Amino acid sequence: MSPKAFETFYWPYVLKLTTDLVQAGLTPYLFFEGDYTSRLKHLLDLPKGKVLAHFDSSDIVKVKNTLRGHTCIMGNVPSSKLQVGSPEEVKDYCRKLIDIAAQDGGFILSPRGSIDEAKPENLRAMVDFTREYGKYS
Repeated sequence: MSPKAFETFYWPYVLKLTTDLVQAGLTPYLFFEGDYTSRLKHLLDLPKGKVLAHFDSSDIVKVKNTLRGHTCIMGNVPSSKLQVGSPEEVKDYCRKLIDIAAQDGGFILSPRGSIDEAKPENLRAMVDFTREYGKYS
């Protein structure tokens, strides 16, 4: 979708719906599928501290730098790594992701998307490693 179409036909309605849900006392959970990096500035229009934003393949460094202190972010562990990687590779990825995205709080580590084909030992590695390494003090 072009930037103009996004700003005309998509974003105003997502913003209104999300704002209305927050005003009703709910916490919207929005999934931003694909690479949303070029549209991150729009998320600053969302009510601060009231939305959970799940990212698929956006640049997590840019996501964190843009939304730090504004929106709780989650995601970014590739399903492919959970499907065909080793538990050590999963842990290494999670360590890097936590080091980048968990700074100053506001991050939930989770898969990018579907985990239907993930190896159970890789899911266990992700969960156990996050419990051990990913604690806020």
